[in-house]
Amino acid sequence: MSGFRPRFFVDGGALAPSQDDDGVPSAQDDSVSVGTELTLSAGDSHHALRVLRLQPGDACEVVVGAAVYAATVSGAKTPVTVKLNARLLGAAAGAAYRFQVGLVQALLRPMLLDQVLEKGTEVGASFFVLFPAAESARLPESARAGRLERWRRIVVEAAKQSKRLSVPTVRLADSLTAALEGLTAQGALSLVLDPDAPVSLRDRLEAQMGPGSLPGGGEAASVACLVLWVGPESGWSEAEREQFAAAGIEAARLGQSVLRAETAGPVAVAATRLVLRDW
Repeated sequence: MSGFRPRFFVDGGALAPSQDDDGVPSAQDDSVSVGTELTLSAGDSHHALRVLRLQPGDACEVVVGAAVYAATVSGAKTPVTVKLNARLLGAAAGAAYRFQVGLVQALLRPMLLDQVLEKGTEVGASFFVLFPAAESARLPESARAGRLERWRRIVVEAAKQSKRLSVPTVRLADSLTAALEGLTAQGALSLVLDPDAPVSLRDRLEAQMGPGSLPGGGEAASVACLVLWVGPESGWSEAEREQFAAAGIEAARLGQSVLRAETAGPVAVAATRLVLRDW
């Protein structure tokens, strides 16, 4: 494996039964600690065996809740079992972010939206909310469940590859209004990305969060959750701009150039984390 250790996310409920010295399964221990054996999901077991071709003794990493462990494969038959060897801390555990940075993305063509979810996860998006904008690609009702399943699978795989400590959530809202209501209820600070905005993303963040509130020198930001709104390929409609203004959401320009819709979201997440010194 040349030092590469694949990462798996395991539900604490997937604990494999431990065994006494005589081989009889013992009572389930609610704690997860070094020496515990865990069972991978059906999907991860298939990937481990058929794609990665893992064998007993091969190294991997396992995330259980907020804890990350170095582990080895203990059973290379479906379902695959792994044994926790040591808890990983600090940089060795992977990407741990201090602030929530969510991405609200207007629906795009399927291939482009897949890129947003994959790259957005890699650069640290905390969650995704997808919704149909006025000029969005249409998503048939019959395709919603299957597409949502695919989107969630994409972020799981991207979280593994990028050594995330958690998997971003993916939610599909029925409209811009529904997306706004859900995020407003959470008390998040929203900024809408618009290439015509007169103020840059950095300047808008500093203005919204208050002078001196951006992290640095031990200071903590006054806002724990930021939400970035990205429109469809043809941009926001005037009615949508008016709706954002009515909701008190200000616009920000991401950069000097105009980015494609599938590029803007991941770049905005990365830029925001750089401004927050949370990269």
